[in-house]
Amino acid sequence: MNCSAVTRAWALLGILATAPAAALADEPSASVTVRASALGEAESKAPTSFVAVIEPDAHAGEVETVTDALAESVGVSVRRFGGLGAFSTLSIRGSSANQVQIFLDGVPLSRARNETVSLGDLPLESLSRIEVYRGTAPVHLGGAGLGGVVSLISKPPSETPEGQISGSYGSFDTRKVTASYSRRVGDVGLLGYATYLGSAGNFHFKDSSPNASTDTTHAVDQRRINNAFDALDTLLKGTYAPLPHVDVDVTSELLVKDQGVPGNAHNQSPDASFDNLRSLNYLRARTSDFVVSHLDTASTFYAIYERAQFKDPTGRIGTGVQDRDDQSRVFGGKLNGTYYLANDQALEGDLDVSHELFSPATSKVRTISDADAWRVHTNVGLQHQSSWFDDRLMIVPTLRYENVHDRLTGDIRNIGRPPVLAQTTEHDLFSPSIGAQVRWLSWFATRANIGRFQRAPNFTELFGNSGSFVGNPTLRPETAVNRDVGFVIAAVPPPWIRDAHLEYAYFSNDVDDLILPVQNSPSFARPENISGARLSGHEVSAHVAAIRFVQLDVNYTNQDTYNRSHVASAYTGKQLPGRPADELYTRLELVQAPAKLYYEFNFVSGNFFDQANFQKPTSDRRVHTLGLRFNLTEWAALNFEAQNFTDSQVSDVGGFPLPGRSFFGTISCKL
Repeated sequence: MNCSAVTRAWALLGILATAPAAALADEPSASVTVRASALGEAESKAPTSFVAVIEPDAHAGEVETVTDALAESVGVSVRRFGGLGAFSTLSIRGSSANQVQIFLDGVPLSRARNETVSLGDLPLESLSRIEVYRGTAPVHLGGAGLGGVVSLISKPPSETPEGQISGSYGSFDTRKVTASYSRRVGDVGLLGYATYLGSAGNFHFKDSSPNASTDTTHAVDQRRINNAFDALDTLLKGTYAPLPHVDVDVTSELLVKDQGVPGNAHNQSPDASFDNLRSLNYLRARTSDFVVSHLDTASTFYAIYERAQFKDPTGRIGTGVQDRDDQSRVFGGKLNGTYYLANDQALEGDLDVSHELFSPATSKVRTISDADAWRVHTNVGLQHQSSWFDDRLMIVPTLRYENVHDRLTGDIRNIGRPPVLAQTTEHDLFSPSIGAQVRWLSWFATRANIGRFQRAPNFTELFGNSGSFVGNPTLRPETAVNRDVGFVIAAVPPPWIRDAHLEYAYFSNDVDDLILPVQNSPSFARPENISGARLSGHEVSAHVAAIRFVQLDVNYTNQDTYNRSHVASAYTGKQLPGRPADELYTRLELVQAPAKLYYEFNFVSGNFFDQANFQKPTSDRRVHTLGLRFNLTEWAALNFEAQNFTDSQVSDVGGFPLPGRSFFGTISCKL
């Protein structure tokens, strides 16, 4: 980011904080007093933030997971380690996967062992929407990630009896079955969802072996082996209104998944496997004007159990022979309250306390990760939404404080590696931020945000893992200063346009004390704070619905990830690995009852594998998808989809191959 760009960004931030607006906003919503009704529900929680909302119902009948839906969002880069159902991670604005927090109904899915959440394990069908906050995030979600936050919101019970079942089948013996039922009995609402997804995953691919010196590539046709998986996800929810202005809901989500782990394309593993069990449960009570007038509260108690079993009998995945059985248990509580001081003022507070215990185990000799570790995490957040001049100007300051208390219960010793002694570490993190919005016209608003965010090291970074990392308890928290500025246009369209929306944002983030592994030995690496990185770029999102049956969505992201390390000079000035510079997603829909024809195009530019940018980067990825949905009756529909129909041979981060041409068919029935 050059000096002129910095000057323009800060100048616009100053304008936002001081200039009057030019038009009157709509009347405020009753549920969020200080926002204009033109704001969506997600924006109302963080009204100055740049947020994308994904509607899963728009993808009904398509064989997709949360991974596929998020890959379409602006500012988001999804890193896939294979095809459908494979381990997938998320980057927002060039961040690492550890720097993005993911929540299900406000309950954190990220674990203290490693914050990375596999998006390929999350089905779409039980979700009402997905909110992606880039940069700043709502205070009610607790500690904000350095890169941003993804909030998954499950569907509520329906007011009338409603059931649905669908079945899909396609290439590589891929099958999917979804069943749901919802109804309300008096003051009680009930909802049940079950999704089974499985595949052999045995697609053909070209194994390309790049040679960094001669820049040549040798491609060999191969078939993906040991890539099958079976996954079952269920969601049960019950809601009850015992008193006026009081709502209680109980939710239980269960995931069971068994899968092979084929490794990279050049040295596939025939027998490595990973089995995962996750049980997430919470009880939540909400009140509105119940005890105190103008006060809304929400109290949540949650418990999570997760068991991960990894076996690599031949040691081809990269850390030697392994047979692990690791378990995590989390207990926590959240208290959130919003007090409406006046029609244009609201004060929101949030308290979140959780205790996590990580218990690793192995059937082999004692290794680096056999000592238990636990974390007590306390988060306190305070946010003030204030508006002036009939909601033309809005200022939102936020302050978060986090205390992270970690303990390793026993010594970790391994031959040939430095020991990690039993110990306790503690970090106090402060994350202040401020955002501003000016609504110049009823259809045009500018926004800007600046904040300082911190991330404490996780258990893997502090204490090590199954062998590839040696822990470093002296690590400092990562710190980022995030800035963004842009505009939102929601114009009143002419008669032949039903809806139109345009959003642009420029971001510039500086990350200090970045935690990255340093190879101190041929057999292991040790995480170190290696100075930092600068992440900057542009985001453009547009939506147009015209002449009753045409809809177009376009998302484009450009990012520059500059490594400004002063510790590892070989990396200084290089691009961070796994961060493509350009990503483009377009979707065109033609809807004429009873049919819908849609076309999607995904473009992802090449990215480097290594921090020194020495190896040849991946090739650009261009994937075309064509689909047709046909409503046979009011209660039955057919969907046919051809993914990557040009059979483009593409790979993702680390050289993991992705499927070529694939065909899927789905039949859906309402009960």
